[in-house]
Amino acid sequence: MTVQQVVPSFESVSLDAALDRVVASPSLAPFAEEVIGFCSDFSRAIFKDSEAAYYPELQALAFWMRKAELVRLRDAFLEERRAGASLVPQGVAFHIPPANVDTIFVYSWLLSVLAGNRNIVRLSHRVSPQTEILCRLFNAALQSAPALSTSTLMLRYGHEREITEAISARADIRVIWGGDASVNSIRTIRLPPHARELTFPDRYSFAVLRASSYLEASDRRPIAEHFFNDTFWFDQMACSSPRLVFWEGSADRAASASADFLNLLQQHAVRKQYEATPATRMARFTFACAEAMEGGASSYQDFGQFAVLGLDRYDQLTREHCGGGLLFQYRIAALDDLLPFVSRRDQTLTYFGFDRAELAAFADRLNGRGLDRLVPIGQALNFNRFWDGNDLLLSFLRYVYIA
Repeated sequence: MTVQQVVPSFESVSLDAALDRVVASPSLAPFAEEVIGFCSDFSRAIFKDSEAAYYPELQALAFWMRKAELVRLRDAFLEERRAGASLVPQGVAFHIPPANVDTIFVYSWLLSVLAGNRNIVRLSHRVSPQTEILCRLFNAALQSAPALSTSTLMLRYGHEREITEAISARADIRVIWGGDASVNSIRTIRLPPHARELTFPDRYSFAVLRASSYLEASDRRPIAEHFFNDTFWFDQMACSSPRLVFWEGSADRAASASADFLNLLQQHAVRKQYEATPATRMARFTFACAEAMEGGASSYQDFGQFAVLGLDRYDQLTREHCGGGLLFQYRIAALDDLLPFVSRRDQTLTYFGFDRAELAAFADRLNGRGLDRLVPIGQALNFNRFWDGNDLLLSFLRYVYIA
């Protein structure tokens, strides 16, 4: 069977031969110097590339891959190892990233290769400029990293089940980033009995702002600008992008804070030249109407670049969403009003105006019913080894118990 290889070079290859090459390549030690050196070179290449400069998500990736961050991860790994176990690679990792977030495949590969694994990545047949830039720079950097060149394989294909079956049969760990439908479909494809699987299905995220803290802020523009980055970098389709905004406080303060915030958000969207096509505006209006009929609504405001649906209640709100700049909005009297709302599908809460102790107590009271990340507004898209309740770095490793 012939497939399209993208990394370590762009060419058509025999699937069996490509898989044999990766499986036969030796595993590197966790945090091998060659890996850290390659990632540092790759990071610098992204920073220097004129095309990559147009995409803030690529700059964020390069920042996360810089040597200082990798050294911090290595130090955390050494602390785990000193806890009394030998930590070794899983073996061959098969990554299936989503098509709508262009950088996830590198983050997933990065944590796996730092753990010492050999890696096979399936790239969507839907080509984006960001993916093409990353693959071009990746291949260039591989020229000076022969061990990684033999142990890394990135293929571009659609939903051909036989290809996924062939790769899964060789995998020691499979990582599925995607919606519920993708996860359920791929889960029907068998793995070797010893293999493990990490899944990242559909998730929902929202923001909560304390109205009094917002109104007392000396400069509110950065709040709106950071919220814009959280929401619109991936057209609101990233799992951690907020779709619903809660204002905590009295009705008059919440109304004043919301009006000011939305005005600043619109101004920044115009400055960033974020455009919603007529089709997108119609789609989000239609979607908002359907949600209003289900959950109740008090208002609908179309700002052009985005729209806001004010809710009368939120207890019947579904977690489906159309993307494209539709925000739901609701006022709560206290943070604990969210306790009955939170569900297992909820991933990230971005916040403003709350201190760490309040949030820690809130997370304790949730007691696992939902939410895996509570981060300040502006950090929704910041990738971390801790994701969806998993320690990804340790998930890519095996513990060898030594008595």
